[in-house]
Amino acid sequence: MTTSSITELPTFQQLLETTENTSPTDQQLFEHFAPVFEAIAAGAKQREQDHELAFDAFEKLRASGFTRVRLAREHGGIGAALPQLAELLVDLGQADSNLPQALHGHFMFTEQHQNESQGAVSAWWLSEVANGKIFGNALVELPPSAGKRPVCWTDATSSAGSVIAHVTGDKFYSTGAIFADYLLISASREGQEDEGPLFAIIDAQHPGVKRIDDWNGFGQRLTASGTTTFDEVPVLENRVQEFDVPTGVLSYTILWIALIATQTGIGQAALKDISEYVAARRRTYNHATAETPAEDPLVHEVIGKVSANVSAARHIVRGAAAVAEQSYIQVQGHTDLEDPVFLDAHTKANIALSEAGVVVSDLILNATNQIFEAGGASATIASKQLHQHWLNARTIASHTPLIYRTQAVGNYRINGVIPPHHSTARNSQAQSNDSEVAKSNG
Repeated sequence: MTTSSITELPTFQQLLETTENTSPTDQQLFEHFAPVFEAIAAGAKQREQDHELAFDAFEKLRASGFTRVRLAREHGGIGAALPQLAELLVDLGQADSNLPQALHGHFMFTEQHQNESQGAVSAWWLSEVANGKIFGNALVELPPSAGKRPVCWTDATSSAGSVIAHVTGDKFYSTGAIFADYLLISASREGQEDEGPLFAIIDAQHPGVKRIDDWNGFGQRLTASGTTTFDEVPVLENRVQEFDVPTGVLSYTILWIALIATQTGIGQAALKDISEYVAARRRTYNHATAETPAEDPLVHEVIGKVSANVSAARHIVRGAAAVAEQSYIQVQGHTDLEDPVFLDAHTKANIALSEAGVVVSDLILNATNQIFEAGGASATIASKQLHQHWLNARTIASHTPLIYRTQAVGNYRINGVIPPHHSTARNSQAQSNDSEVAKSNG
């Protein structure tokens, strides 16, 4: 399906009319987005083989209203519940696992703005989402030893016009940035790094912005999680976002929902592919328990375990999303990060999503590994792309490494220690006698 055929797919306006200004049901959402996901899935394996970024798929999602499905009715969206969005992300992940991960920033910060207004910047952000605009992020920096520039914020010298600052520097892990209309970025004033970063939204199409598809991981290769560079890119007034607020802290849980939903979608895709592969397979062993793999009880057992893992993961995703949604509701009207109401909501959401992340990762990594027990050596042929499911699941499981999330859960269960507010990466300064080692390791 080409870009010209996007109009043949369901549109956002049709979804609005179907739901008649009421909250959408699961069935309505499924029926609306199923053909969109099917069209996206049709070209996913070829895109992977050709390393072709899914610009056309993003336009399908935009036109169908997927990017504003969680946006409340009063803001111009459809008002789906967070567990409903989570399940849609699972199904999108089955169609193409790169896409829900690439959209995590869009949903993460939209959730923040619609649950806790930051005045003009929130009003503008939500109106742009309602207009179909897509937001990405470029927040993480590699260390200077890797040859990258820190992103510096320079206040504008003149108060004339709407430009309040310019940013220059390099980011990495800017997942989905290449598909976005706007980017949320972080920057520090030179000499004032200890005061923490400033966050602002910039125009991704500005000529000073370069988005480079140089992500070289072995999985999730088409999320465009590579380099974004900025050279004298203007920051406009009313585009500065506060991050150290209750919903800013809770927004991490949306990131984790997107990741476990993506993993579960990978599991669904793996289950579909291996079931179809086994059903058509004629080759087996002399000592097999049936004439064909499709008739073999041992193969049935493997597929049954994979199916159970994937189904369990889907239930976990929806349940964890419900906890996060309730936490957003709980903090409404509370603005103090030391407020017991906020601390309770944050702890519930963080622990629930950390636990979900650990279990879903185990379930899906096991499921994507087990598919080779049902397929034999022929299942490892690269052109079949069955290996890509495990590679993708393993890559996602490496985000916010699970060892730190399980540690936070254990420390809370034993000592009542509240999980950290932010799960951001940092670069330690290399010791002087280790400087050459640090350079060689990048």
